[in-house]
Amino acid sequence: MTDAPYTFTKPGASATSWPLGAPDGGGCCTGCPIREGCALAADTYVVCPITGSAPPPAPPARIPAQPTADDFDDAPVAEPATGRFDVTAVASRGVEAAISGAFGFGWTDLATALIERSAVWDSEGNKVDWARLQIKRNLLCIAVATAAPLGDHTATVWVADAVRTYSVGAVFVPAGTAIAFVAPVFIGKHASNAFGVLCKAVWGLTAVSARTAWALITSRLGWVITRPAIWAAICGLTVATWRFVVYRLTGAV
Repeated sequence: MTDAPYTFTKPGASATSWPLGAPDGGGCCTGCPIREGCALAADTYVVCPITGSAPPPAPPARIPAQPTADDFDDAPVAEPATGRFDVTAVASRGVEAAISGAFGFGWTDLATALIERSAVWDSEGNKVDWARLQIKRNLLCIAVATAAPLGDHTATVWVADAVRTYSVGAVFVPAGTAIAFVAPVFIGKHASNAFGVLCKAVWGLTAVSARTAWALITSRLGWVITRPAIWAAICGLTVATWRFVVYRLTGAV
């Protein structure tokens, strides 16, 4: 065998020399970006035998992830073991089951299935992770905020009435009340008399209560408190806006 160039004949043309041989090495495959996955890679090629260019173009910067068999498995992914028993996680699942039994009646599972089936793959070919949105919990929290009675009204109606009655004051009045209580206690605890001792005790109880509340809110059970409140505020603002628009359009008093 010799190192003579390979002869390639184009259809309808005379025999031409196809420069695939380079006896001294250092061909186009040396710096090829796809050399590791190419079955025809060699150190003696001058022109790529696949693309006909020297060197071939680089692959795209991002290749969409292809679906695998695991993507079609509907079984929930087990959480990594932490080596300790988290009572808030168990209580969270228990509360979710209780709320689902009271407000679910199966419609949350149906709505979740319809939403998840509406878009399985995104525009880049990756599977949509609907689990991050926690659709069922949010639907249950919306049901609690809009249907669960809280005195004479639901939480949503309370927020709507507060916004309609006090406008911006619905936010600043509670904040101002809290500041009016905290500021004197914070200043008074630096006093050296009996009032200072009392303020220190009150400040300590307030700090312990705040840390306990923050630990509960940030735990896995915290969504039971924060999420219905958030949805009550959102739905309340929506109802207040809807009332304002309807009253303006219909001329109602």
